[in-house]
Amino acid sequence: MNRYVEQAPELNTKFWFARLQLGFEADLVQGRTVLQHRKHEGPVRVQKMLWPEKTGVCHAIIVHPPAGIAGGDHLSFDMHVGAGAHGLVTTPGAGKWYKTNLKQAYQHIDIRVDAQGIFEWLPQETMLFDGANAHSNTTIHLDTTASFIGWDMLVIGRQARSEKFQDGAYQSRFLLYRGNKLLVADRLKFVGKDRWLSSSLGMHGRAVMGSLWAVPPEQYRASFYLDEHIELIRELMMRMDVNVTLTRLDDVITARYLGDDVRECHDAFAAIRVRLRRYWYGLDEEFPRIWRT
Repeated sequence: MNRYVEQAPELNTKFWFARLQLGFEADLVQGRTVLQHRKHEGPVRVQKMLWPEKTGVCHAIIVHPPAGIAGGDHLSFDMHVGAGAHGLVTTPGAGKWYKTNLKQAYQHIDIRVDAQGIFEWLPQETMLFDGANAHSNTTIHLDTTASFIGWDMLVIGRQARSEKFQDGAYQSRFLLYRGNKLLVADRLKFVGKDRWLSSSLGMHGRAVMGSLWAVPPEQYRASFYLDEHIELIRELMMRMDVNVTLTRLDDVITARYLGDDVRECHDAFAAIRVRLRRYWYGLDEEFPRIWRT
């Protein structure tokens, strides 16, 4: 039984569930990472694996044919990266939280990365429609020697329609652990017409917000490495003339974007990822192929 149903059995008659499990493992014979396990329930799939990099990084694309989450939906993604494996997961296009007519919608993302593993979680942006009632939870558990680069980009309202978030609610929770230590706890909650959307202490009337988190491999966690990397990335953001701020939470690099152009946010985060891949893993940029289609 789905663990979320176990916590609230009455949801059986209220929610429509879809779930995807992915397990990446290092194949020493082939010299690359492979998708050793995949299982799905409902209309959510993973496309054919791709290995565009000489180092054997496994690129995977999650496909959700409905293209969005409606009221009553409950999506769950469980991704596991085995010891020494390097997995990358992205999506083919923007996700959507549809108007729900007061029904709640949920998405749970659980990621585990074992010893010396690397995971890149690079979804396209998520659009929050007016009237959506959305709950998003992401939990990441890293081994003490694992590494992670990931992001989240939220577009509030459909910009092509000049839509504002007048009704509904949005809640998100992001938890990042290494070993048994909580490294990052990021929570967000607002409702339609919330003052936070217009306040200078919140969105300040902007439509797009993005967060990037990056946990270096063990050998690059010293302060002098991270401070140097952050300064180089700050110079890059200044040259790109993009509103991204970078901070360091112990040895976690965090980047934030606030603006009105989701492509600008995506390009900035992609550029940061390129630099970190080069600094930490000695890898080229190698964007997911689906981004070019």
